Amino acid sequence: MLAGELYSHIMWQANKISIVVLLVGLAALGGAYWYLLPGDELLARRVLYTGICALLFAVAVANWLSLRK
Repeated sequence: MLAGELYSHIMWQANKISIVVLLVGLAALGGAYWYLLPGDELLARRVLYTGICALLFAVAVANWLSLRK
């Protein structure tokens, strides 16, 4: 294995739950955005932007708390 491949493998193993949570969360936010878009574009954007910020914050706090253990 090359050094870059090894590093990628280690990072995936350490963060796979967070990566999956981010992907699922972003997919859910995308679905909510496309659902709300025809009715109210401003609301759809606000839900998307607020959801992305909340998702990133929640995953970051969860990672930080798990590292403290």
